[in-house]
Amino acid sequence: MTPSEFSFKLSVPNDPQMASIVGDMARHAAEYAKLEDGAAKSFCDRALAAAGKMLKGDDTNTTLAVFTAADGALTLTLGTETISELLSSS
Repeated sequence: MTPSEFSFKLSVPNDPQMASIVGDMARHAAEYAKLEDGAAKSFCDRALAAAGKMLKGDDTNTTLAVFTAADGALTLTLGTETISELLSSS
């Protein structure tokens, strides 16, 4: 596991109040991946928005959040939503 190559999964309860957990994990992933401040903020804001949309509750109990750094990008796949941010070139 390195800042430019890692993956971790998180099962999040389908409850809008849990969106902040995804936001917190996005912040940790962005910090570990060494995203620049503007890119980190953009990634975290979009992660939080996606979580707010996806965790509204439905027939399933949880939604899987997968954070991955690979191929020069940090990506979050949350249910059917995917967001990415290019890794810093340094």
